[in-house]
Amino acid sequence: MKLSAIILLAITIVTPAFATDSPIKEEMRFKLFYAQGILEGIVTENFALIATNTYKMRQFSQSPAWDARQSPEYRGLTTDFQRALTSLSVAAEKRNVDAATVYYFQLTTSCVTCHKHLRGTQVSSIAPALPQRLASKAGARQPAAIDQAGAWPKKAN
Repeated sequence: MKLSAIILLAITIVTPAFATDSPIKEEMRFKLFYAQGILEGIVTENFALIATNTYKMRQFSQSPAWDARQSPEYRGLTTDFQRALTSLSVAAEKRNVDAATVYYFQLTTSCVTCHKHLRGTQVSSIAPALPQRLASKAGARQPAAIDQAGAWPKKAN
């Protein structure tokens, strides 16, 4: 409850900094809000909160306005984003916080990669590979590319 109040207060304070100039910026603000809700759900192991915010974020990614760029690269990035959302939903359904954590990272990586693409910045080659290796350890149902991932890094003692 305290965490929710803190997040709500932070959003209230920070929201003016995200003043919307366009419907796309407003939509991005909502997606950021839902991403924060997913993170809160992971941290508190509130799987219903993860599922709810994942569902809401998926609704945005399926709207016609989402495919504004209409390029093969953008559609591929959208597919990666939606795949991460699907994996997050499965992790929430299975009540697997470790898998949810990995897929949240993958979701975040897909957002950063897409924003870099839209700005015309060079996209790092680590973006798709790291979540796949991490996900292989998480144990949730994973897309085929993740099932064939490399070894999990050793933990430091």
